[in-house]
Amino acid sequence: MLQRLDREWRELEDDEGARSACRRWSARVEALAGCSRPGDVLARVPEDPDAVLLALLEEAVAGDGLAARVVLQAFLPKLVRMAGLDRAAEVDDYVTALWCEVVAYPVGRRRTSVAANLVLDTLKAVHRDRRPGCDVAVPPDLVVVAAERGPGHLVGSEPPGPGGPSADAVLRVAREHHLVDPGTRELLHSVYAEGLSGAAAARLHGLSPGAVRSRCSRAVRVLARHPALLADAR
Repeated sequence: MLQRLDREWRELEDDEGARSACRRWSARVEALAGCSRPGDVLARVPEDPDAVLLALLEEAVAGDGLAARVVLQAFLPKLVRMAGLDRAAEVDDYVTALWCEVVAYPVGRRRTSVAANLVLDTLKAVHRDRRPGCDVAVPPDLVVVAAERGPGHLVGSEPPGPGGPSADAVLRVAREHHLVDPGTRELLHSVYAEGLSGAAAARLHGLSPGAVRSRCSRAVRVLARHPALLADAR
């Protein structure tokens, strides 16, 4: 995953859409004045963490995947260190957990010590999801079911209504809008589109069954926060 994230970050530096977004943030946020590339924004985080992170988190919570991606990049070194001290979880688990915390961060009431809040919430999420009570073997259309329900829905067995979008379509839209990273998208496709069991998906992706369960659970909760976006997937 880290190699994919590094490659994606390099590509974002030269992406005109990403540059345009950075210039837009620069015009609105004093702490980001003069920023024209994602790397410029990233460099401002240590200078004024609360101001910069809150500006990005407000955008991320509103659905801006690039803002969430910049926050993730800022915390990658910390996540690597945290995972290195954790015998029961991997970097992928920490990356996925942080992404979920970023897109749901309560920007209205937690406006100080933002970096510490994100780190602590990520650590809690990884530990909380370490021992989920069920496998992720479900019907291929379950991603759609989860996306139509409220946050926190646990994987169940009710099928979606007729004519709903396919899991493939939902995952394509989720990837296009940066709701999931490429590795998580591939894992979700194996489980929800191909119908692999948790054990089979774990073997295919080189993960533990527990990591598969926790990553799928967290990713589905992210998808569930965007029902209108995913409902029209085709």
